[in-house]
Amino acid sequence: MTGRRERSGVLNVNKSAGMTSHDVVDAVRRLYGMRRVGHTGTLDPQGTGVLPICLGRATKIAQYLMAADKEYQLTMRLGVTTDTLDAEGKVVAEADWSGVAREELEATLARFKGEIQQVPPLFSAKKVQGERLYRLARRGQVVERAPVTVMIYDVKCTAFDPPEVGLWVWCGKGMYARSLCDDIGRVLSCGAHLARLTRTRSGRFELKDALTLTELAERVESGRGDETLIPVAEALAHLPAVRVAPEATAAVLHGGTIPAAAVVAFPPEIRKGALVRVLGFRRQLLSLARAALDSADFPSTDPRRSVLTPVRVFSGTA
Repeated sequence: MTGRRERSGVLNVNKSAGMTSHDVVDAVRRLYGMRRVGHTGTLDPQGTGVLPICLGRATKIAQYLMAADKEYQLTMRLGVTTDTLDAEGKVVAEADWSGVAREELEATLARFKGEIQQVPPLFSAKKVQGERLYRLARRGQVVERAPVTVMIYDVKCTAFDPPEVGLWVWCGKGMYARSLCDDIGRVLSCGAHLARLTRTRSGRFELKDALTLTELAERVESGRGDETLIPVAEALAHLPAVRVAPEATAAVLHGGTIPAAAVVAFPPEIRKGALVRVLGFRRQLLSLARAALDSADFPSTDPRRSVLTPVRVFSGTA
């Protein structure tokens, strides 16, 4: 097997406006000369910022990186509603925004913290009956879209210069920034749309460390393309880590459940059902697993009880 086929890791790409996430994937395929490349969650074509790209064996962890929490800086335009809910769409309504005060906006933002319901935008990549919504929309079809539950941990006003408003959003998987702006505009009774969007963080990947495709191409051309790849174990570092005893390594690598007696360290922040990294005694990544109990219950649990259920096993050298 050639060295090229052995390449595996994650790239922290700073996507530019005007490109789809698949455009970035295609560009990386060309740069590295390999087909096994995938992104970790769609970023709107006009959106910029962090887009982790998985290469080789790292494509197997894409779904876990996709589930990581994210941060965005966005600009919302008050007083104008569009059919796409962003600046690229056709204006469908206009209203007076001049009466919106910062205090009213901040009070409205408080209503969008925690678990909320969002209706996916008509122009989005979400599939309905096996077809992307944006394809249906381009054909003039309007389909019923069921609300989805998303988590917004925090949202703050970072700039107030009406009709434009700057927002910082910290959220979980699947939050639609366009829907958020549209919903805020409805509450304020003036309408609004997403004018600009930058993803500043996705899991452990931050904008300050991200490379544009031009910068990435320069690294590849200078022979430093492999150095830019972030190993799988490091890419998953945003997940809490549970360490197991040396004698448990073989059982973990064979996909077995893990009893409490085999655990050396169980961090205090873990909740039942949470995805965790399982590390060997030398802190090497062995697997990903689901916690079967809260951290608070671990000290008193029966040593024979299974506390971790395997989700994805690695070689122990990830």
